[in-house]
Amino acid sequence: MFVSTHYTAMVRSEYFKLRFRTILVVTVMFLATFREANSVDCNTINSCSCSMADGSGVIDLSPLASTDGTPRYKGYKATQPPDQYVYDWNPCQPFTDGDCVSVAGCQSDPDGGDNYALGTQESATFGSADDGTVLLAYSSGVRTLLVTLTCTTTPTTFTVIGEDQTVGSTYGFELRSPCACPGATATCVNAGSGLRGGTVFIIIFIVTVSVYLIAGMLYMSLVKNATGIERIPNIGFWRDLPALVKDGGKLLISPCSKSSSYSNF
Repeated sequence: MFVSTHYTAMVRSEYFKLRFRTILVVTVMFLATFREANSVDCNTINSCSCSMADGSGVIDLSPLASTDGTPRYKGYKATQPPDQYVYDWNPCQPFTDGDCVSVAGCQSDPDGGDNYALGTQESATFGSADDGTVLLAYSSGVRTLLVTLTCTTTPTTFTVIGEDQTVGSTYGFELRSPCACPGATATCVNAGSGLRGGTVFIIIFIVTVSVYLIAGMLYMSLVKNATGIERIPNIGFWRDLPALVKDGGKLLISPCSKSSSYSNF
């Protein structure tokens, strides 16, 4: 179990490294040419939104933004070792945290040490990678923050990948959210948080059983004139159920159940 878990963690780590480095190469090229070229897939409107060139709509992150001067996503640890720092990010609106003054992103020492700005809202630039992933890049002049935006139908999740050790001073975040979908409305912040299939099934089961018992007891009382425990519908079946379950369990663990002659019979 330990080997399997360790191997899975290694595979996940290598996947993040490969994905981050691939996006990083695209981003370096993108940052170098964006201001001169308009052929990107998502054209920057402001630090909060961009318009898809294919006409599919505008990606607007404002429903996710904190407007009280604090970051919406605060104190997230990097998932890419050996990065031990914690990170903050707020789309659209600047925030201040220690030495990070009016920033979009911040890197902090978890022991309460220094803070490092990862870019300002004024530097925000949108673009797209070859795989269609929308990119949001910030710069502080010294450090570069790259946020990959993935459109989903599931609840919003935010992940910090961390610093790319092969390049340095470049940091990766990932936002998976309905708000990263072109044309999403302000309700995107709550989208995907509805009841899951398993929860719906349990609710339907409980309601069905309740209706069965109530309707059955009324029928037995009013039509059959039953009293006491006899008012429970199909009382004979419920009385026999424990014994039936017990017999079924014995059959499953019985040596006879593994006998080919028994099965054929």
